Amino acid sequence: MFEHSYAQLVSRVLQHGELRHTRNGNTLSTFNAQVVIDDLQFHQFPILRGRQMFYKGVLGELAAMLRRHTCNGDFMEQGCRYWSKFADDDGSLRVDYGNAWFNFNGVNQIAELKRMLREDPTNRRMIISGWIPANLNKLSLPCCHLLYQFYVTNTNELHMKWYQRSVDVMIGLPSDAIFAAAWLLAICREFGFRPGSIVMDFCDVHIYEEHFEGAQQYIGQWHEVGQYLPPAAYVYTAPAGTDFCTFTQQDIEVINYKSCPIINFELKV
Repeated sequence: MFEHSYAQLVSRVLQHGELRHTRNGNTLSTFNAQVVIDDLQFHQFPILRGRQMFYKGVLGELAAMLRRHTCNGDFMEQGCRYWSKFADDDGSLRVDYGNAWFNFNGVNQIAELKRMLREDPTNRRMIISGWIPANLNKLSLPCCHLLYQFYVTNTNELHMKWYQRSVDVMIGLPSDAIFAAAWLLAICREFGFRPGSIVMDFCDVHIYEEHFEGAQQYIGQWHEVGQYLPPAAYVYTAPAGTDFCTFTQQDIEVINYKSCPIINFELKV
C-alpha cells in the first residue's frame, strides 16, 4: 500500500540523503525513487494515517488546473489556498499545470487523450506533458510533476505512470498522491474504467532542513500508531459519464479517515 512505501522513502532520505544547498534552502536529497499507489482498486484512498492530512485543498487544486485557472482567486474559489505563496502581487499565476495540458504549442493534449481512451485504448501515445522549456523563465513555478502516461488493460483497468522532476517529500508528495488518485478516479468515472495502479517516479527526492524534526516525528507516529489504523475509503459522487474536466472537490468524499495528530510543515517557495 502507498503509505508503507512512502514511510520507507522518508526514512531512506533521512538516513542516506546527501546535504545539498539549493535555491530555497538546505535539503537532504537522494536521486531516483518510486512509490506505487495500488490502494484505489481496493476502494481505499491514499491519504496518510501517520499524520493528519487535509485533502480538500488538493482536490480543489486539481479542479482549478482542469479549468486552466491563472488567478489565485480562482484557485481559492475551488478551495485551494496554498498557491497564494506563488502568486504575483496582483494575484496572477503563471503556470503550465493544466494550461499546457490543453494547449501545448497548439495541441490540446486533454482532447487527444479523451479521443484515444474512447476510440483506441491500447494506444501507446496516451501521454500528457506539462514541460515547455521556452516558458520556464516566465512561470511562477515550473511544473514539478510534468509527464503522465495512461494504460488501459484488457480487463478495463486504467493505470497511470507519473513522472516528477522534483518532490518535497513531507509536503508535496502526500498531496501529489491525492492529486493523482483523484485525477485517475475522475477519468475512470467518465469512461467507465476501473481504477488500477499509479506508479510515481521521482528524480530529486528531498526533505528540507526545516522539515527534519517533523519527518522524524512522522516516522515515530507511523510505526507506533499509524500503520495499525484502518485505511480510509472513498466515495465518488459524480454520475457515471461526467466529464472529468468538470471535476470539483465535492466529487470525492473520504470516509472513515483516522490518523495520528497533525504535524506542521513550512511550505518552501
